[in-house]
Amino acid sequence: MRRVVPFVLLTLLSAERTLAQGEDTSLPWRTSYFPYLTGGSNDGPLLNFRVRYAQAAEYEDRVTANAALNVEVGFASSGSRQGYVQFRAPQVWRGWRLDARAGASREARFGYFGLGNDTENNRDAVTEAQPYLYRTRRTRYGGTIELTRLLRPPFMVALLGGIERDEYTSLPGPSTFATDFGDELKDTDISGRLALLYDTRDNEFNPQKGVLLEAGAQVGSGGDSYTRLYTLLRGYLTIREGTVAAARLGASGMGGTPGLDARYRLPGWEREVTVLGGQDSHRSLDTGRLTGEHVLFGNFEVRHDVIAFGDLGAITLIGFLDAGRVFEGEGFRLTTEDLKVGGGGGIGLRILRSSIFTFNFAGGPDGYNFSFGTGWIF
Repeated sequence: MRRVVPFVLLTLLSAERTLAQGEDTSLPWRTSYFPYLTGGSNDGPLLNFRVRYAQAAEYEDRVTANAALNVEVGFASSGSRQGYVQFRAPQVWRGWRLDARAGASREARFGYFGLGNDTENNRDAVTEAQPYLYRTRRTRYGGTIELTRLLRPPFMVALLGGIERDEYTSLPGPSTFATDFGDELKDTDISGRLALLYDTRDNEFNPQKGVLLEAGAQVGSGGDSYTRLYTLLRGYLTIREGTVAAARLGASGMGGTPGLDARYRLPGWEREVTVLGGQDSHRSLDTGRLTGEHVLFGNFEVRHDVIAFGDLGAITLIGFLDAGRVFEGEGFRLTTEDLKVGGGGGIGLRILRSSIFTFNFAGGPDGYNFSFGTGWIF
């Protein structure tokens, strides 16, 4: 839901110009609204419309808004659609942060290639007779509420609760999903997650230095119920002015009998990570390319501003390397064995302090892949 490329930027630039100037928190809230294109899950772009009602933070603050209410809807010619309402308040109550979200989405061409790390993506097998060999329709309804408490800086603790209804439906013709699950698969997941955070980043929108370490535990009712332990480590280092090296390591292990959708979702603090494949986790693989009970992945990239416009933004070149694997029917282990490795380059467009759009071109074990998104990958 978050991967976007600008369609019309004039409204955004005029409505959110004050974010680059900094404002006193007593100033009134402002409304902005604009259309844009969203990168879909293997099925082309979605045309989205967003309304944002927000109060700007001080220019020197780590966040761009004290609080914001976002309402968004989007559609694609393939039949994909989405809509959500989100309220984020990182600086309304001293020492507390709130993030509440409710929404629904239908991904008409979501990727399913089987379970485990040894699944194949044989593009020659995708023909007119079986065009949806590696595709399924995924529909999701639900909401989450997350409350974060600042402890002793830079430590925080976050509690997340959520409920989600997931429906997977096979598409016409033979498919890997139909072979494994039949015509449809439905599940309801009520979950809770507790995470401990260590955050020394200079800012959250476009970090130039610092680390964010997150370690969490989750329980859920999906499938026949499951547990999860996970960790995410992100680091940023300014090599020279305008050039930042960034790295991320992620690992997750599950117990019990998780449902299919829980295998795809890693409940990160700032945003959910879809694993493994796509612009959230591994840019050389299709979204949903690898799925399993456990996952191990890493990302490294260098971001260099080739044209900087000061407070107005920048045009950034990106070079990256992504690697990862999943485990199904076996225990999690730290290993470099059978990692799926890919890399490439991209272009980032940063507008004021309100939006970042990326275009990524990657090569890997399945050939070439293109993706685009909003915000840095981490």
